Amino acid sequence: MMKKLGYTFLCIWVLTSVGSCKGDPQTTTTSEVPIQVKTAAVQQGDIKEYITFNGVTLYQKKENVRSNVTGYVSWLPHKLGSHIRAGQTFATVRTKEQDALAEAVKIDSTLAKLSGPISVISNGTGVIAQLNVQRNDYVAEGDVLAIISEPSSLVVQVNVPYEYGDHIDIGTLCEIMLQNGTVIQAKISAILPVIDPIPQSQQFLIELPGQELPENLNVQVKTVYKEKKNAMTIPHSALQSNELLTDFWVMRVLGDTLAVRQDVETGLKNDSLIEVISKNLGIHDKVVTEGSYQMQDSTKVSIEK
Repeated sequence: MMKKLGYTFLCIWVLTSVGSCKGDPQTTTTSEVPIQVKTAAVQQGDIKEYITFNGVTLYQKKENVRSNVTGYVSWLPHKLGSHIRAGQTFATVRTKEQDALAEAVKIDSTLAKLSGPISVISNGTGVIAQLNVQRNDYVAEGDVLAIISEPSSLVVQVNVPYEYGDHIDIGTLCEIMLQNGTVIQAKISAILPVIDPIPQSQQFLIELPGQELPENLNVQVKTVYKEKKNAMTIPHSALQSNELLTDFWVMRVLGDTLAVRQDVETGLKNDSLIEVISKNLGIHDKVVTEGSYQMQDSTKVSIEK
């Protein structure tokens, strides 16, 4: 009897010890931490989609300065890049016959009027873009001494793929963007009725009579391709898509605390905005612009102030 009682007390003591080692069970609770995001409101307004082409500057009108006699250049005050006016003396040329008269003048002074060098007159106003002679150079009658580019004939030549030709016409407004960041407002002034056979592009001209730009300067020409009024737009950073760019969506914020996925269709776009089409998205709704990468539907968020 005593042995059974002792055995019973031992079992109770063991169970009690084991229970005391485990201690009281603790309940672990986890709460979802909101993701910090930035948002923007859906806007309604006009949107324009632009198309950009490459262009190059050129002078349509160039004048050749030609020698009217054969001889040696005796006077040439101009340099490459100098400005010259029509009717101004470009240079003087002294012929071999005039050199021979030098001695005869000493005998007959009436021959002095024939011994002076012959002036070569410029027939154009502009900048000397090419200078082919120097002082004391020998030139023949008809030689091109220089080429004068007239700034008033400055144009930008734009090569436009034929598929876009219906969107551009004479008078179409455009922006000419230079490499230094300068933007010039202009209009299409002429269309050449010739198609380049290899790239299948057509040449358009933009007159820039008041600009001083070098020839063969590469520029970009931007013009409106499509436009729409009262479109629903969002920043580019708010739009998400799959890898194939077949599905598009935004993360719409409800009550400033919950982000839900909202599928949309896209329309026109420019450098900062993109048009979205959705029946369940409204003007002034908030959409996530930062912090939504790989965000799941119905995610708790906290908007950064």
